[in-house]
Amino acid sequence: MKHKIHLLKRSSFPSHSFFDHLLRGTEFYRLSDFERAAEEWGAAGWLNYETPINIRRNRDRIFLGGFISEVPFLFFLYAVYTNKVNGIGAIKANGVSKNLIFNEGRLIRAATNRKEERIGNLILERESLAPATLDMLVDDAAVQGKKIGQYLVEKGLLSLDALQEILSLQMEQILVDIILWQRGYFYFLERPIGEELIVNYDPLNLARVATDKGLSLAEFRRKIPNRKLIFRLSPYAETRQEKIQQELTDTDRFLFSLIDGTRNIEQLARFSGMDENSVIETLHHLNAAGMIRQSLEIIEYEDKQYTEISNILDTLLEIYTYLLHLLIGEIGRRTRDVVQRALIVLDKRHQAMFADIPLDNPDRVRKQMVLKNMAYHYPDPTQRYLFIEAFCELIGNLRSEIRRYLGGEFASDATAKIQTEIKNIERYAKETAMRSHLLETFDRLSEGNLSQK
Repeated sequence: MKHKIHLLKRSSFPSHSFFDHLLRGTEFYRLSDFERAAEEWGAAGWLNYETPINIRRNRDRIFLGGFISEVPFLFFLYAVYTNKVNGIGAIKANGVSKNLIFNEGRLIRAATNRKEERIGNLILERESLAPATLDMLVDDAAVQGKKIGQYLVEKGLLSLDALQEILSLQMEQILVDIILWQRGYFYFLERPIGEELIVNYDPLNLARVATDKGLSLAEFRRKIPNRKLIFRLSPYAETRQEKIQQELTDTDRFLFSLIDGTRNIEQLARFSGMDENSVIETLHHLNAAGMIRQSLEIIEYEDKQYTEISNILDTLLEIYTYLLHLLIGEIGRRTRDVVQRALIVLDKRHQAMFADIPLDNPDRVRKQMVLKNMAYHYPDPTQRYLFIEAFCELIGNLRSEIRRYLGGEFASDATAKIQTEIKNIERYAKETAMRSHLLETFDRLSEGNLSQK
């Protein structure tokens, strides 16, 4: 008895903004507007829609089909994915046929009748095999009833890791291509499967792979020849900044927090202490994830926050350098041990601020080193002022060491230098929250070490 197919239509999917984003992302992708596709699919991801699509079962199994002109590929995948079923599928158009294997609703394998998507082409691209040699090996593998990849591994011509990588790339080529299709038909039949897992995609995983391929790093670099180019948050990212911050790596989180629609690439690099190449790589990652977009502006706005942090760092490093030169002039190489003791007793939250900075050689210390540590170790915007506490504690510890090693006269010189810099800040720095925080922190320091005569 034949199974009666459930015809999947656009009306099979609920009226929900998730599917609006999914559809718009597909439309942008077909137009090669990969940046906008990434934004739409990223917005869909944050909605996290996983309610099962209502599919009629026949003889206790799902058997569905439909037309791509009405139900795009990612919609078809969502129908299978949300029902968490195992089975086989196929999608066909213009003589091209692709077979799909699903495990609990996720794509794990695919096959194709397109010659350009066959595994042999990837092997020739990546391995040092002549086409004639590969043809001979393919024939030998067929005689033995083996797949060519498996046969090459057995012959020692391909490592297992290399085979896995090639198979994953092949799956990407086979599947990403289907997102572009606007005509054709598909079907899915629920049934037990025994195929090994090659990939493990839900629909949005595959969408992300597609945008990563469309927005390659090389292409991204080509589109940003001017380092004055400005980035801003995408619309959906603007409304979900706090949640997005929690999902990012520390470095990505810091750079994401600096993107405000006014800072250009050069300014982002300067503020983060990162080199421009690293900044561009991070921007590429955020762009491919649909979190940021390029602005049409190529300009340099004044970065007031960076300027203020930079000026305060200059002041703190001026004080630090003065104290170190006092010690170096009197005790020479033993200064290194003094600096280490001053660092060891720092609050644990503050120690990372000075990681990998040659503090025992003050002439080699640069504020970019501090900014880089801020970006890496203190990515949350709420931690932006921690460098002030860290420096003030370090300065207080060093002043105590100066008193211990050099005596009261040198300690008084150190105190005078610190108090002079505080007065300069009070006189010349504009009234801001950061200035107030700096002066309050210095006041607490004054109540302790600086008051010791």
